[in-house]
Amino acid sequence: MSWRRYPIRAVKQIAYFYIVFMLLYAILHVASGKPLTTTPDFSTLFTPRLLIGLLLLGAGYPFVGFLSVREPLPAGGWEKHEQPLRDVMSRSGYKLSRCENGKLIFRAYSPMRRVLTMFEDDITMELADDGMLRISGLRKEVSRIRLRVGDYVRRAAEVNSN
Repeated sequence: MSWRRYPIRAVKQIAYFYIVFMLLYAILHVASGKPLTTTPDFSTLFTPRLLIGLLLLGAGYPFVGFLSVREPLPAGGWEKHEQPLRDVMSRSGYKLSRCENGKLIFRAYSPMRRVLTMFEDDITMELADDGMLRISGLRKEVSRIRLRVGDYVRRAAEVNSN
């Protein structure tokens, strides 16, 4: 996890959770049968317990919401596998955003996906010192990408063994 981005991610999560709570509260207000002309009493959303709970939840989320995994690459080096990995990411809905010092940084194609992930949709791929591929980003997206990269690695290993 990038520690310099931690405060930004925590503030985004706190705001996100608070907006979700406000929307749920408004939906419950309407669902309870109250007329639409009355506004919900949002003052109950500003209780110290709820505020502290949301602060703790938002501040802790970046610890569990972001992941870095390692996946073995078959023989051949980074040059051989870079383009197929780009293709895997393209099929997963990501485009190459930039290359930095042997890192490939991908960003989601879809503007809606970017908004839903609060613009924290970057997936980073880099070759570690021990020849392993390191994939970093949002936990859900990294898990999904890891499965696709694992399929590519298995197919590449089968082709190399034949």
